[in-house]
Amino acid sequence: MSKQIIIIGGGPAGIEAAKAAAKAGSRVTLVSEGPVGGRSGWHSLLPSKVWLSAADTAGLLAESPFSSSPQTATPDEILPHLQQLKQQWNGRMAEELTNLGVAIVNGVAVFTSANSVVVNDGDGQPVTTLTGDAIIVATGSVPFFPPNLKPNGKTVIAPRFFSGLKSLPSSMIVIGAGATGVEAVYLFNRLGLAVTWIVDQFGVLPDYPAAAGELIAEILVQRGVKLVQGTLADHFEEAGDGIAVVLADGRRYEAGLAFVAIGRFSDLSRLNIAAAGLTLADRQYPAVDAFCQTDVPGIYVVGDAAGPPMVANRAMAMARVAGLHAAGAGPAPYQPQTVVAAVYSEPQVAQVGVTTASDGSIQTSRVAFSAAMKAHLLGETEGFVELAYDDERKIVGGTAVGPHAGDVLAPVALAIQVGATLDDLAAIFAAHPTVSELAFAAARAA
Repeated sequence: MSKQIIIIGGGPAGIEAAKAAAKAGSRVTLVSEGPVGGRSGWHSLLPSKVWLSAADTAGLLAESPFSSSPQTATPDEILPHLQQLKQQWNGRMAEELTNLGVAIVNGVAVFTSANSVVVNDGDGQPVTTLTGDAIIVATGSVPFFPPNLKPNGKTVIAPRFFSGLKSLPSSMIVIGAGATGVEAVYLFNRLGLAVTWIVDQFGVLPDYPAAAGELIAEILVQRGVKLVQGTLADHFEEAGDGIAVVLADGRRYEAGLAFVAIGRFSDLSRLNIAAAGLTLADRQYPAVDAFCQTDVPGIYVVGDAAGPPMVANRAMAMARVAGLHAAGAGPAPYQPQTVVAAVYSEPQVAQVGVTTASDGSIQTSRVAFSAAMKAHLLGETEGFVELAYDDERKIVGGTAVGPHAGDVLAPVALAIQVGATLDDLAAIFAAHPTVSELAFAAARAA
């Protein structure tokens, strides 16, 4: 007998969970607050990547030996393409779910028990009540803003404003040095803005190996970014037609616009999780097991709703495992060490698995990006690829800084998954010339 599964959230994680459970034979209902695609597809991830693609194109033209008149795309050109792509991609996702027999209900789901939810409309009025054998929470995350650093949509913006960014000033202040902050600095610098970058005491990309953060910061500074590091931003002040950011030490920086990307936290506040028996204890999200199930049988939490690291492919990997497990399909456990995290600047920054160990049990082997002919053809030779391996020479992690770094680490993720050794990777010669050669070259260098 097929199971009835309720999925709360219409973003990438909810979509992946729904597809997995439906393909495993379950009856699936997906509750989505807005159109399928979620905040990620309509307001943050996809829109930001369209803007980043425009920046990539500007960079290629500027650095190409075959272009004498580089041009930069304008918001008037970017926004129509962005809207078209949002409709195209999210429409495709909705169509795929419908073809799989997934029922889509619009509204906000609220737990009434461990196996039931009421779905409310935008005014908080009940639309329907759903009961299932399992419920998968994929509600994503929301940005964090200190009280004095909140966007106003005019002179202070955040990632969700990309879809409506109709004009660009001559100058920008970016606050934040995680993945989104780095991408924003790269983007606005590439599009010709004078960028001031406010970075706190934790440095650039604190969740990545130090060498990666230091190198991308150095490259961006070389391109003209003004890096202000080591002190927190404290508050905003009006400054003519623009905005001023005042730091905790009193220093003041002005620009036409400020972009805030400090962090995110799990979006669980509207779920009434107490009714389901879920507890957060001292965490902001429920603990889950290797199949993404909470301590309440039949309730799963995946993606950003399950806490950091908050990256889309991790959310989708968790969602697939949860969807299959809820359907009774017996999947392999979720393996966080195989998730490649990437920053979509140029050069890209990426990491996977474990890259260091305090006891010295992990060694590394590094090659420069310039070791690949493709890097020279691209005109981008800065960067490196580094493999991490244990005492048995098994691959346990990797770091890359360079063009298509996220793609370079894909074979490293697979090596971790199957328990491959340095010798296994060293025996492989990828297509030449490509940047994918570098992971295998790093294995041979060891």
